[in-house]
Amino acid sequence: MKKLLLVLALLAVVALLYYSLSAGAPVAAGPAADPAYAQQVRLARQRKDLGFRAAVNSPIPAEARAAFNGLRYFAPAPDYRVVARLSRATALAPLPLALSGGPGADAYARWGTAEFELGGQPQKLVLLQKQGETSRLFVPFTDPTNGTQTYAGGRYLDLPVPAAEAPDITLDFNATYNPFCAYNHAFSCPKPPAENRLTVPMPAGEQAYQP
Repeated sequence: MKKLLLVLALLAVVALLYYSLSAGAPVAAGPAADPAYAQQVRLARQRKDLGFRAAVNSPIPAEARAAFNGLRYFAPAPDYRVVARLSRATALAPLPLALSGGPGADAYARWGTAEFELGGQPQKLVLLQKQGETSRLFVPFTDPTNGTQTYAGGRYLDLPVPAAEAPDITLDFNATYNPFCAYNHAFSCPKPPAENRLTVPMPAGEQAYQP
């Protein structure tokens, strides 16, 4: 009987040791983000934070810059760097964007569209070009995170104009950023058009500003 109790006690110790070791072991995960890419994103964010803290034209109110400790971001995630099917407009049709401070509007034109899937759901965004701009595209958009995790008025994404023969375009939502009016109501910013509404949350890029 004593020998049986000793064996049971030893088995219990072994089981407890195994559980402790396995509980502390790392959990296997899916493919990780490219470390070099993630570092590149972090460095860009650090430079932006430094500029917001020190630049004379920073959107952070002057009285708040001394206490400014940086913006809040979602961690870089490769799932939110998507390749979209590109459709170019046959002609640049005007698409003026209303301003948050109103009245008036900023002059933009409809350059094309980008179609892709996110969370298994089809998405479509209008690609805009500011009047007088030739090398950059502007993608203001909203998504279900607005007003909770991200700025209520939506966020922006800038893209280089793709090559003439390119059939697609990469949308890196890790680079999305807030308009200046998210930090300071003295600014008046273009509002995303109603059609640029993602139907699924976009937890990537810059989060809501918290002074």
